[in-house]
Amino acid sequence: MGLFDKFTKTFDKFGYDLEGYDKDGYDKKGYNKNGFDKYGYDKKGFDKKGYNEDEYDNKGYNKNGFNKNGFDNKGYNKDGYDNHGFSFNGIHIDTRINFDKDGYNKKGYNEDGYNKNGFNKEGYDLEGYNEDGYDSNGYDENGYDENGYDENGYDSNGHNKDGYDRLGYDHLGYNKEGYNEEG
Repeated sequence: MGLFDKFTKTFDKFGYDLEGYDKDGYDKKGYNKNGFDKYGYDKKGFDKKGYNEDEYDNKGYNKNGFNKNGFDNKGYNKDGYDNHGFSFNGIHIDTRINFDKDGYNKKGYNEDGYNKNGFNKEGYDLEGYNEDGYDSNGYDENGYDENGYDENGYDSNGHNKDGYDRLGYDHLGYNKEGYNEEG
């Protein structure tokens, strides 16, 4: 909008022209034709360069590439250390070795390969059980799977999923045909 347009356009009783803009070039919501308010921010709060009032872009990084916590998009601060004090190559800022003062490396494992919760990379503890209490074959310390059956398919009461024991009888003493041990 040129200077001459301000004086030649007609405005309604609310002060808006035929296109819906006031004499300063802003619509009813306060945005110009390019979608910016009088402070230079769009409807989402970002300026022409993509930064908000706090000078962070829509991904949360400032002009120098760091987020509000001071880390870049790879997780390192301006000195090159992550939030646990490890550099890109895994050396800790305090200990100057690849383990922190608690004995854990950059990925959170101690020299034996276990994290602070006692699990290795595969998710098993020292006894071989995962966080749900099952070993790599899917059985708990008592030998039962998540459904309560042992490797032969029987529960702690000695019955299979159909309700029959190892001899083929249900809890009332009858087999599939309806006969008990006496026939």
